[in-house]
Amino acid sequence: MTDKGKQANTSSSSQEQNGSAPVDFQAVMPVISDLLERGTRAFALANWEEAIENFGELSSITEQTFGSESQRYADCLVMYGRALLQHAIEQSALLAQRALADAAAGGSLSKDDEQKNGEEEDAERDDGAPSKRAKFSFEGEPDFRQVEGLSPEEDTNGKAAGSSSKGKEKAADEQPQSDEGGDEDDEEEDQDDDFAAAWDVLDVARVIQAKATDRKSRLKYAETLMLLGDVSMESENFAQAVNDFTEALEVKQQFLGDDSRELAELYYKVALAHEYNRDTPKALELMADVQRILGTRLKNLESSSSAEDKEEAETLEDVLADVAGKIEEWKSPQKPVDLSSLSSEEAALAEKAKAMFKQAL
Repeated sequence: MTDKGKQANTSSSSQEQNGSAPVDFQAVMPVISDLLERGTRAFALANWEEAIENFGELSSITEQTFGSESQRYADCLVMYGRALLQHAIEQSALLAQRALADAAAGGSLSKDDEQKNGEEEDAERDDGAPSKRAKFSFEGEPDFRQVEGLSPEEDTNGKAAGSSSKGKEKAADEQPQSDEGGDEDDEEEDQDDDFAAAWDVLDVARVIQAKATDRKSRLKYAETLMLLGDVSMESENFAQAVNDFTEALEVKQQFLGDDSRELAELYYKVALAHEYNRDTPKALELMADVQRILGTRLKNLESSSSAEDKEEAETLEDVLADVAGKIEEWKSPQKPVDLSSLSSEEAALAEKAKAMFKQAL
């Protein structure tokens, strides 16, 4: 596991070091540039641990160079937090795959495991930090930014998040199965630590960015709120995700047009958080806004003679179809199986499968 202690202290203690001696910018800037390049390359290759190491060191040096209240420091923290989040998501998927492999091999849950799962499912959390049951991964959602003119960082982020699946499958296949749970418990704790570390780092960036008032900084602030919302969604803290995504939406609404795909994406994130927070009526209300924004954009694109706009219009129709499918899915949730209609043997098998899949997720 990568040592994440290089940027564990995000307090203003390094600011005191700044006052003790002048900073040699000529010597420091090449180091900062090198760490940024190596971290960005590692992130693009989905090498999360290397990205964490480089961005963590970059954050520490940037804090010492520019101060703990600087926007440059906040930018580095966002890169660091994003890498921590991606690493946690990957580890979460690995744990789920192993649990499913155990279930397929005929493994079963002990009574203690079943009781633990039930307690975790019923537990309510009042704080904003991620929970210890951070095993929720979101896949197959509409891709709102797929055909936009992405910046290299955004495009890299999308590729990295998607390209890690092959590595997950390979790692899961190579991992020997064992009846001893000590190693798995350690890995689960490391994964929980990554979610918590990502939250802490991004929250420091949020506090710093909240003080800036220019357009560019406010949009960066909104992006950080979205990342915090992503951490909360992965950690199953859906109420907190609603708060973070909603605040990000309020910020972006001040700067983005009525046909912005970014705005549609954010409306969708808020809707998804409400849906998982068991507020389907509010989620459907927000999905209507998603359709409205994308419909407006599609209409504007269809009136354009640009070949690029025509291409985007075609892909946007697919996105709208995905959104419509999601709305129908939320309107007609799957009904639970009536176990009373099954034989005693079938009911017992269904309960066993349910318990195993609950452990995997």
